[in-house]
Formats: sequence, structure tokens, C-alpha cells
Amino acid sequence: MSAVSNILTIARYESKVVWRNWFFRIVSLAGIGFVVIFNLAIFSEIDQPRRFELSNSWMMPYTTMVMISIAQAAAVVFLATGLIKKDKKLDTNEVFFARPISNLDYVLGKALALFNLFFWLNLLLLCIPLIVNLTNPNTAFNPLAFVIYPLLISLPSVIFTTGIAFLFVTLLRNQPITIVLLLGLSAVELIYYFDKFSYILDFMAFRLPMLASEMTGFAHLNFALWQRAFYLVAGLAFLFLTAFFLDRLASHKRVKLLTGLVGMVLVAAAAVIMIRLVALRETPIALRQEMIAVNGQWAEVPNVDILAHLIHLEQVENKLISTSALTVKNNRSEPLAGFYFTLNPGLDISSLTVNDTKVDFERHLQVVSINNAITLQPGEKADVEISYEGAIWESVAHLEVDQERYEFPRDYLMFALPKKYAYLQPDYVLLTSDVLWYPDTQIGYSRESPRKERTSFIDFQLEVKVKESQTAVSQGEIITDGNVFRFQPEYPLPKISLAIGAYEKKEITVDSVTYAVYQYPDDNYTSEYLGQLTDTLGLLIRDIVNEYEDGQKLTYPFRRLQFVETPLLFAAYNKIYENQQAYLQPETVYWPEEGGDIREFDFRRQLKDMDEQAKRDNQVLSDKEKQANVFKDLIKKVFTKQSGTVWFYGNRDEDQPDYSLFPQLYSYNSGVVSRDWPLLNRSISSFLRKDLQTENDYSRNMNGISFEEECNELLRTTMINEILTSETNFNKINKSVSLKGQYLFAYLGQLLGQDEFKGFVQNWINGHQRQLTSYGDFRAALQQHFGLDIDPVIRQVYFSTAQPAFEIDNVQKFEVLDGDRKRYQVLLDIKNTGDNDGVIEVKFNADDGGNDNQFSRRREAQQVKEEVPGYLSVIKLGETKQLGFVLDEKPEKITINTLISRNIPSVITMSTGTFSPRKLTTLFEGEKVLPPTEATSQSEVIVDNEDPGFSTFSPVEPTYLRAYLDSKSPSDQKYFGSWHRSRSKWRATTGSNFYGKSILSAHFTRAGGGDKLATWEVTLQDEGFYDVYVYMMGKNQNEFNGRDDNNQQFNYDYTIHHSDGTDDIKFNISKAEFGWNYLGSYYFGRTGGKVVLTNESDFGTVYADAVKWVKQ
Repeated sequence: MSAVSNILTIARYESKVVWRNWFFRIVSLAGIGFVVIFNLAIFSEIDQPRRFELSNSWMMPYTTMVMISIAQAAAVVFLATGLIKKDKKLDTNEVFFARPISNLDYVLGKALALFNLFFWLNLLLLCIPLIVNLTNPNTAFNPLAFVIYPLLISLPSVIFTTGIAFLFVTLLRNQPITIVLLLGLSAVELIYYFDKFSYILDFMAFRLPMLASEMTGFAHLNFALWQRAFYLVAGLAFLFLTAFFLDRLASHKRVKLLTGLVGMVLVAAAAVIMIRLVALRETPIALRQEMIAVNGQWAEVPNVDILAHLIHLEQVENKLISTSALTVKNNRSEPLAGFYFTLNPGLDISSLTVNDTKVDFERHLQVVSINNAITLQPGEKADVEISYEGAIWESVAHLEVDQERYEFPRDYLMFALPKKYAYLQPDYVLLTSDVLWYPDTQIGYSRESPRKERTSFIDFQLEVKVKESQTAVSQGEIITDGNVFRFQPEYPLPKISLAIGAYEKKEITVDSVTYAVYQYPDDNYTSEYLGQLTDTLGLLIRDIVNEYEDGQKLTYPFRRLQFVETPLLFAAYNKIYENQQAYLQPETVYWPEEGGDIREFDFRRQLKDMDEQAKRDNQVLSDKEKQANVFKDLIKKVFTKQSGTVWFYGNRDEDQPDYSLFPQLYSYNSGVVSRDWPLLNRSISSFLRKDLQTENDYSRNMNGISFEEECNELLRTTMINEILTSETNFNKINKSVSLKGQYLFAYLGQLLGQDEFKGFVQNWINGHQRQLTSYGDFRAALQQHFGLDIDPVIRQVYFSTAQPAFEIDNVQKFEVLDGDRKRYQVLLDIKNTGDNDGVIEVKFNADDGGNDNQFSRRREAQQVKEEVPGYLSVIKLGETKQLGFVLDEKPEKITINTLISRNIPSVITMSTGTFSPRKLTTLFEGEKVLPPTEATSQSEVIVDNEDPGFSTFSPVEPTYLRAYLDSKSPSDQKYFGSWHRSRSKWRATTGSNFYGKSILSAHFTRAGGGDKLATWEVTLQDEGFYDVYVYMMGKNQNEFNGRDDNNQQFNYDYTIHHSDGTDDIKFNISKAEFGWNYLGSYYFGRTGGKVVLTNESDFGTVYADAVKWVKQ
């Protein structure tokens, strides 16, 4: 009791000392101010918050605790080290106490003082989101969230930080060193390791996934509790060890030894918890590797195919009890002495019968094999019944996903979301075939055989028994009998899924297709903002469906389409051999809880934006028209991808959710099965899929070249089959596969006729709905129709690494008056100087495509225009072709996509500029091969920044910071993005606005005092007067940097070295034209001369591209 009194007394007085500390007061006031501003800006109705920020009642307290966690840890380090070090130096506080105190009392009292102050500070900070929560009518109040998150986030962090700060300052005996060391370690952990190792090192819980779902609550809470327990126990251990090592007044040896012993026990306890944490992380990883190995053992073993599958399932708390009755068939040409199934290892099999006879089986994790129990002759069928029950192990899902992607966080606002691949809990169930919840005969991923395609679809039937007030959702016609749901699909399907929850169902039937929405009660949110569409919803759906089917040239094959709300934490991945994610199931779309962070689900904000845009455009829209536009916006942007703009970073956004409905038209409806060409099915799907969203990849701004060009470089050195089995980054593998497929079908389209070939494939799919066909049948049909065997073409495309390189030699543009109308003639001369034949696609753009809210909402309510198909041309090695186009509308841009090539950029966009008027002559439309041209004479000499005659000089002063930044860039990196952080020296970058042959590039640097130089040196065969030109981006330079509004003039400083000496020129780049700009005329001898550009300029960036000498 005396010890407790001592601790409380010390805590009381030390609390007063800390409270009087100006650092604590300033930090507290700053924290309060920040939290007030943050909550008002994000969650209050002052500025209409986004739907996903309000829809989750756990969000406000969680966000507040996460946002202050870093600053709180830093403040604790400063204050804790000061508490110990101050009294260590003075050692006079003992005078104020009535009786002697032990080191442990002393340390715990000071720690309790800190805990006390931060407890009240956290309580005050939580009052801010509490007030905002209670005063905002559009969000729910969850009192439990305001209790759980401080206990899980703040308490362990404060205890751990206090303990480690006390211990370090005691051992190091130096407060500044301790502060620098701890803050440095925290910064390293925060920057490099907080997302690693499943967040084990995240002692501040800044990114530890703990956001709960409104539908299902917490996910993986067990791991989070163990992680927080580790830092809590470790912090207590450090406090006891501090008391043991503290050099204060002498105390009894027995007390000191006991203190040290307790400290070591707590250290041991923390070590045990850490071992448990590591096991929680490593166990599923090890299981996944074992399952991959097991799949490899069975990948090439012949097996039966499933014709029909009847599943009886009942959920009992956290497990399921199920029986599967299957009809299987041997479709092989040889007898099968046994066969096997795959099933989740968490499901225990109680019995297995074949043709009503119980048989023995062997279990190898997910593989259940029946050996020598029965022999099936070719074409023979058998009836199999399997009874099983147990839990679902989520780690069996997505085995093809590597560990880094598997552990990589899903970002949501500033949080990392937990990842759930299945749910089996008392109040909710979500099961997809990825978790093997029912027996199947298709083996999963293995390194030996990455892809084993299904050879037929299955006649499924499902019977589910649920609890009262719950609804089951699966594929097929629904027959309900009390709490039993029977699902009977009308057609064979590749797979089925199951969701069980407290769903509300809303449905409408349009043109014999039933459209249903299953969602949790939303407090009338949908009816409030889309309620006026009741009588016109059918017409809206019909128009959207007809437009989508007409655009895709495919028909929707099923009798229903279900949109099912799923927990926010449900995750899926992109895969190499599939064109859909687990969010898409046959007849079903799993959309995120409350719409997640998908802007188009935020109906209130969408209507507000539409009101503002209509006001700016002086338009008057009725409430019904606005709601109709919002509804169409949602469907077209999220589900059909027929409008909008997508900004992405090619090498980073690898698993962004994709809710496109196209897999319903192809992947779940048809397919071409090929053992030799497993990528063919995906390539067909990509070829047929026609998304009209504008995609903008900003990776060039970051890396100097686009991600597509990085993949082209990889394809130049490595065959696609080697890339598939390598340790290459998934995004590069995925993009490389896409490029090969795009190139293959572009090549075939040019050989066979693009429209004719695509029409044939579309008709083939429409004629083979709800079934899989063999590659042999597809190949034979193509050969019969077109007279071309596609097998050699596929082989050449997939196994060749040689690439073309295209040079655009000449662009001619004419405006011609044809009668009473103007027509536009464009002529392109393109030469292939690479190592292989190549395909280019030419498109003309009259506008900027789709728009998003940051640009203009003007076209959101309009119909999506039919995309003008590009013109394809095969240009053989060493060949020069002239392509002629006659257009009725004046184009603004010409886009030339070189597909797989050595070109940088691979997609060249040119502004058409001015069209020269010309009298009516014979217009040329089509293509023709041009005769070889002679080498360029010395009357015109060009030195590009890619040529040996170009050099740069950058006198960079070495610093530790610059050395660190340079070390973070790859040593072999040639090109850098315009957003690159280091412009202290000349860097090369690429883009369509620069000069070049197959590589359009320039050098750039930060403007300065003129100490950085770019030099073009030339050697001439003939002496004489030469006109000197420089290649520039033109006036676009000002626009790119936001400098065009104030009409400010900017200059580049050039020095011309010629036979008569040197001339300095200040060239006004604000008046420069795109392309070649004249500098002057000078006399040059045969020794040539040079042009030097300095970085002296008031403009932010100086570009050095190419210089041309033209003999007079």
C-alpha cells in the first residue's frame, strides 16, 4: 500500500511539472487545433463530406487516433527523456517526499504522470470528433469506437514509447543522443518498415489495419490484439528494467533484484508474444507454399470433369456442414484408375462414396484423391457424394499472388485496410471459388504448371439453410421454402459463389432480365437521392444495356444480374490468366459496403456537383433529370466503363478494384480452351472488351518513360514464357502479357481485316454461349473462313523478342474544298528501321475524350459517342509506307500507337496544328510502300541529344543529402521524369513534344545562374553559311508551368561558336513555335562548330533537345 501511495504522490507532483512544461502545452494546443481543423474539414457539414467518410461509424475516432499517433509518440520521447534526465542531474526531488521511495516507485510514478496527462489529452481530442459526430445528421454514432481505439492505439504506444525512452536515457546517460536515436529509429520504421512484415513493427499503429466494417465488424482482430499486447508488455518491461539500471539512491538489494527479475519476466513474455505474432504471420505463408507444392504434384495428373454438382449446405456458427453430389465423366482417351478433387483444408471429409459405394481416400492438404477404388473407361460417368464440414481457411485463396502483393496494404483514405477473402461467421457468409468451399476437379496454381484451364462448364444446384431473417444470394433461379433457399441456374456455369446476410432485396425486370440489388439497410439513402426514378428506371436500364451490348457486339447471356453489397474489407487481385477479379462472379457483382470510396456511389455529392455545373452552364435540370444523370454516371463509369477518365501510375496500381461487367459477356459465358496457348483466352477477352474510358498513365512524369515502354524493354530481352515464370514484378508481367495479346490481335486484324476478324470472333462467341470450345475448333473455323492458319502467327508473336522501330519521316496536312464542304488530307510517311515487322495503329481525336470532375462535368449527362476505330498497318522490316487519311472533320490530334516496339514514347501524340489550303486534287486514302530514299545529304545536319555530338556539364557540389537522393535512383537509369526531385544536373526525359527518330527525348535541368551547359558539336563536309535552328516544345512550355496567364516573357541563352568567333543569343521561348526555331545564319568551316545552351533563365526549367544546321 505504501508503494502505491508513493507512486500516486510522485505522479501527482510530476503531472504538475509536466503540465507546466511549455513544450507539452504547445504540442497539446497544436494537436487540438489540428484535430479541430481536420474533423471540421473532413467530417462536418461545413464542406459537404464524402459519403465513404460518413458511412462508417468507426471512422471518426479511428482517424483521429491514427492522425495523432506519430506526433504523440514524438512528444512522449521528448517529455519522457526530460523527466528522467532532469531529476538524474539534480537529484533533489527526494526532499519533497515524506518517506524514502524505491527506484520502481520513482519510475512508475513518473510514467504514471505521463500516462495521466496523455489520457486527459486524448480524451479531450476525442471530444472533437464526438461533437462532430453527434452534430452531423448524416452519420451514425458508435460509442464503442470511442472506447476501443484509444485502448488499442494510444495506450500501448504511450506505454511503449515511455518505457523505451526511460531505458535508453538511463543507459546512454545523454538526453539529446537518446532523442535523436529514438526519433531516427521511429522515422526509419515509419518510412521503410511500417508496411512490412504484416505491420509487426508498427508500434504507433499508424498503419496497422484495424478499421471495422459496419456489416461484419473487425477482421483479423486476433493479430491486432497480439501486436498491441506486445508493445504494451514490452513497454512495461522497459519500465522495470529502467528501475533496475537507474543510478539513484541506494535501495535494498532484494528489491532491486526483484525489480530486475520482473523486468526480465516481462521481456520473456514480450518475446513469447512476438513469437506468436511471427507464427500468425508465417503459418498462412507456409501453408500457401505447401499448397502450391501439392498442386505441382497433381498438375499433370489426368482427371475427370464435373458435369453436374448439387450442393446441400447449412451454416452453423463459424463452420459449414455440407454435402456435394457430383456427376463426373472421363473425357480422356484412356481409362482412369482414380481421380481427385480439391477442397479447402479446413473442411474435414466425413464420408465419400462413388456410385453409392463408400471408398477410401487420401488427403494431401487441399487435394482429395481416390486411387484404385474405381476405374473409369473413356466416356464413362460416375456419381460421387462427399460430406464435409468445418471452417474456411482464407489463406488458400489466390495462391498465384506472391507474398509481397499478398501482404501489401489496401489503402483507404490514410488507412491500410485488412484483407478478407471469405467470411464464415454467425451473422455473415461470403464464399467464392477462390477459397475452395466446394469440391472441384480443377487443380490450382503451381510453379510447374501455372495455368490449367477448365474444359467444360458445370450444371450447378445449391440448397442453403440459413438463420431466420437472413437471405442467401447465389446464382440461378431462387426457390424459397422458409429459411431454405434453393438456387437452380438455367445454364452451365464455370463456378458459383454464396453470400448470406441480413440483406434487403430490390429488383426490377427489364426485357426478360431481372436486375436485383442486395444491400444492408441504408437509412433510405438510395431512395432519398434516387427515389424519383421509380417509374423511369426500366427505361434507363434498357437504354444503358442496349448501348453497352451494341458497343461490345455481344449479348448478355443470363436471366438475372445481381449487385450484392459486401464488406469493405473483402479483397481481390488481378491475375495473369484471367480478365476479372473476384468481385465479378457469374450473374453477380460484389460491390463494396456503402459504395466504399467509389465517388459515383456518393449520390449526394454527385448531385451537388451537377447543380454547380448546371449553374455555371446556365442550364436548368429537374430533380428527376439530375437523378437520372447520377444513375447513368454510376453505371457507365463503374460497371460498363463507357465514360469517364482514369488516372493511374502504371507500375503501382496493380490491384485496383475492377467492377466491369464484361466478364459476364465472355469469361463466364464462353471461352477458347488451349493447352498450348493458355494466354489466348485472356487475349481474346481483351480484344473484345471495348472500354470507352480515357486512361492517363502518369508514370512518364515520374520515371522519364512510361510503364508500357519499360515492359517493351523487358520483352526485347526476354521471351514471354520466361517472363511468366520469373520473379519479375507482377505489374510488368501483367502488362507484358497484355501487350503481346494486343499486338497479336492487331497483327491478325491487319492480315484478315480488322472489322471482318472482330466480327468473326464476336459471332463465334454469340454462337457458342454458355460453353467452352477447343482451340482446335476455333483454329479450324478461322482457317476455313479466312484461309489462314493462326498457329504459326501466334507462335511467332509469343516467342519472338525482336522488335520494330518506327521513324515518322514526314507529316503532310492539307485542307481541301470538295464542292461545298471542307475535307482534310493527312499523309504520314513511316519507316521501320528495327529488327522485326511491326504494327502501328493511327487514331485521330477531335476532343479530349472523357472527363472527370476536376476538369468539366459538361458531358456527363450526354450519350457516349461511338469510338472511331484506329487504322492498323503492318510495316515490314526496312519498309517505308505512306498512309493517307481523308477526314470530314478537322482533327486536333494524331495518335500513333506503335504497340510492341523500340519507340519511346511507344504512343506518339502530335498536335495537327495548321492545315495548308490546297486546290482539289486526287485525295489519297489507304497505304502504299515508298521506294528507298538516299541518305540525307550534308546540306542538312541534325545533332540530337541522343547523338554522340551532344554533351552536358553540371558542376554539382557534393552533399550528403544529394548523395542519398542519387543513391535512391537506379544507377543504370537513363531517363527521368519531369517530376523528378533532383534537377541539380542535366537529366534526359522523353515525350511526344521532343525531337528524335525512334526515341523522342530531351535533356532538362533547373534554371539557375548559367553554370550548367548543354553543347551540340557538329562536323561539316562543306564550309559555308548555315542557318541554325533549335527544336523546342514551343509555347506549350509556358502552359505546362502555369506561366501563360501573365504574359511574362522568358529567354534561353545560347552561344553560337562559328568560324568568325562566337555570338550570344537571348531567344524568347515565350514566342517559340513547336518544332524548329530559327536562331540565325553563320559561316562554318569544315571543322564545324557548336551551339551551347546555359541554364540561365527566369523560366523554371531549361530544355535541351536538338540543333539543326541547314546550308544556304
